[in-house]
Amino acid sequence: MNRAISKIERPRPVSELVLERLRLDIIENRFALGEKISETQLSELYGVTKAPIRSAYIRLEGEGLIEIRPQNGTFVFRPTADELRALCELRTALEVEAMALALERDPEGLAADIQRILVAMHEALKVRAREVYQGLDTEFHLSIIGRAKSALLEQTYLSQVNSRFAALRFRFSLDKAHNANSISEHEALRRAIMARDRDGAIALLRAHIAHTERYYSTMAI
Repeated sequence: MNRAISKIERPRPVSELVLERLRLDIIENRFALGEKISETQLSELYGVTKAPIRSAYIRLEGEGLIEIRPQNGTFVFRPTADELRALCELRTALEVEAMALALERDPEGLAADIQRILVAMHEALKVRAREVYQGLDTEFHLSIIGRAKSALLEQTYLSQVNSRFAALRFRFSLDKAHNANSISEHEALRRAIMARDRDGAIALLRAHIAHTERYYSTMAI
């Protein structure tokens, strides 16, 4: 045998495809915050049976992206001020610990990630590619989580924090001044990470998340 033979790729289950599609459609504002969504509606939109829709509901309720209200229906999440505060508190706890761990366990990998992402963020702002910028913002914070090399921390962040903040970024990070402040704060974080300044990076990250909470709370959530 002269050539390597690759394995046959099996088709992905419909339930996985529906889960990813519905998650993305919520994050990218194809369904509004607080909007009621039904199995029948989604089944028709996606061209699938209701079974994978129900499966996706279970996962997305666990991620906080939807709320299932017995006898009333299923709704896209819409956080109150108190819920947003609690979510930011959880995000702070996880990201701050992840920052400390990442700078201890993989500072070179983290610095390389952040440098690459910041270059792309500047380019996205330059050409006003808002959707690309918000995706890179999410990637920036996920890189901190990933480089911490803490499986349970990452699992908790992905299941409880990431999707909801991705959705909020997509909807509310529209203002030019806010985006200018956002890129400035990310640049400050980059400098602290490159300098291996653990305390400085943690202080900047805390302030960045606090600014995010204040901004989102003014957007009539």
